[in-house]
Amino acid sequence: MLNLKVVPKMQILERHKYSWKLEQKDSFRLVGKSIIVSCENNLHFKKIPEFWNECQRNGIFAKLVSIDTATTKGIFGLFGTYDEQLNEIEYSIMTISNQKLPQGFIEINIPTATWAIFDCRGSVPQAIQKGWQYLNEEWLVKYPFEHAQCPEIEWYSNGNVYDNDYLSQIWIPIKHSYRE
Repeated sequence: MLNLKVVPKMQILERHKYSWKLEQKDSFRLVGKSIIVSCENNLHFKKIPEFWNECQRNGIFAKLVSIDTATTKGIFGLFGTYDEQLNEIEYSIMTISNQKLPQGFIEINIPTATWAIFDCRGSVPQAIQKGWQYLNEEWLVKYPFEHAQCPEIEWYSNGNVYDNDYLSQIWIPIKHSYRE
């Protein structure tokens, strides 16, 4: 008799725990710059960080920081209109501001809404990209909230974006009608 020992194939999964909450937020005005990005072959995962780098190099980021009038300071990444035919999405880098609109900037008024807000801890862009992956692969399956008519938002706190404990957030607008 021959005894065989079976060893299962080992899989190493990197699991992150995300804290999240539902929060009602009053309307607010965002001011900033935007681009159109192709989503073909996940190109937006490369182009959006490049847009952030460009805004830091050309002074737009510094201008946004200087006109930020929010109680809790931070910069927003905003996913706007998605064009299914062209597989492109509008992405904006913005801040809350009640100051005069700087020349060449755009403004978007975000209405009062309920948001599912996810804390993403870690350096950028990896932490926020892993947060989106968690949302798309796990959270949306477990919690099928109906999407409200607002853009999806990333929020980046003040601080060192390379720090392992840096806080960024993903805000998903929802209709408050979830049922299990």
